[in-house]
Amino acid sequence: MTETSLSVPAYDPAIGVVAPAEGGTITVNIVDGTVEIFGDPAGLRDLARMCLALSDARVPSGAHIHLDASIKPLDLESASLMLARDPLR
Repeated sequence: MTETSLSVPAYDPAIGVVAPAEGGTITVNIVDGTVEIFGDPAGLRDLARMCLALSDARVPSGAHIHLDASIKPLDLESASLMLARDPLR
């Protein structure tokens, strides 16, 4: 079995949430109320890094990352996406 390992820098309140990117591409579609996320391998790893960065125990509740269409990693046809740390937990 092949193993993939990802790492992100520790949260620093002076900088905020940081998730280094490889420069992949992600497309987010909403079809019949279902969110579909498509990505090339690098884009999916970029998305995973963003989730890992938000999961750091030092990240404050409500911290978030906005991903807007045509701004990497989202492509031009993508719906916008926000990833956030649950403000209630």
